[in-house]
Amino acid sequence: MVALTQSKLLTKEKLKIQIAENLEELKLHADSWNQLVFESTQQLPMTSYAWVSSYFEHYVEVDESWFCVFAYNDSELVGVLPLIVTPKRFFGFNFSFLVTRRSSQSCSLDIVAALGLENIIIPVLIDAARQFCPHHLGMVFNRLPENSPTIAALEGMSHIILIKELDWMMGAHLKITGCFDEYRKNLSGNLKSTIKRSGKKLYQLEGVKTIFLKGSDATEKHLPQLIEVEAASWKRTRGKLIASSSTDISFYTNLTRRLSEAGWLEWQLLEAEGKTIAINLAIKLKRSTIIWKLAYDESYSKFSPGTILFEQVVKSAYEDKVDEINLISDFPWYDNWKMDKRPHYTIQVYSHQLISLMFGFLPAYILKKLKMLKRQFTKRYQIFSN
Repeated sequence: MVALTQSKLLTKEKLKIQIAENLEELKLHADSWNQLVFESTQQLPMTSYAWVSSYFEHYVEVDESWFCVFAYNDSELVGVLPLIVTPKRFFGFNFSFLVTRRSSQSCSLDIVAALGLENIIIPVLIDAARQFCPHHLGMVFNRLPENSPTIAALEGMSHIILIKELDWMMGAHLKITGCFDEYRKNLSGNLKSTIKRSGKKLYQLEGVKTIFLKGSDATEKHLPQLIEVEAASWKRTRGKLIASSSTDISFYTNLTRRLSEAGWLEWQLLEAEGKTIAINLAIKLKRSTIIWKLAYDESYSKFSPGTILFEQVVKSAYEDKVDEINLISDFPWYDNWKMDKRPHYTIQVYSHQLISLMFGFLPAYILKKLKMLKRQFTKRYQIFSN
């Protein structure tokens, strides 16, 4: 890794840019790219080779393309920017945007750069992407976390115009401070009562055990257990199942294989009566445990298997001395565990060129103002009606 003390020595002129446009070229950078993500400020696996290559392999549309910009300092990888080139039609004309897509398979795809050098590296990556695809209208970075160095770096670039919007969904995360016993003591009486009551009933079943598979023990071979439990969960009637899409199955197979190869994959399981009744797909980075998928068998709901398992997840995080458990999303039940909420932002980037201003910035700016007016009107209407 490039040390923080080198920040005064590194200049934009010293950075060398490489562009990848196919999976074989991406793989050449895999290990160095994953290591950047492992050390990064954001601690987001969605920005890694493991995740980006899997997503690009399965979810780029026929009329889209993608490319990835790499910045090297001598032989050391110090920055990565993956982008999808997606077509847009305005007033009868075809244009393209460079985007990081948000979907149920990925979100918060961010630029990753060496610690302490982000303000040098990120502008170089942005300019390289703009030069590689010079006729785009703008860039869109979807759902960047508040702690992303990309936000500050973009705000410091004077030759671009930004539109910054608060995302509708916060990102819940549990800070791991103090000791587990102290944390548990401060949970609500209702939650502790549920854990005690449900746990007592659960442990009357045969073969109850919590299993955390890490390192070489965690592989894509356990994906069928997640798919099976998810199909028995509430999602079978109110959500999208992995099992319902062959593309999703292929994506998660490749993703979990690549996460396993990176040494990050963790399966968190609760078993009873010879089968898995709750399971989480988790990723362990240097300072964070990220939980991407949670599922429990609804036929065991009276035993609160998801709650029982999550308590053990928190306990494990204290033992591993990570900084946080990141749930990425935000749902009401997270509040029971006293999680903090991290704001996320969508950043749109436009140039000062006339076409970018007229067909990119101006429509986006007007839309933003209309959204603000709608929120203000709705708020005033609610006050008046009450």
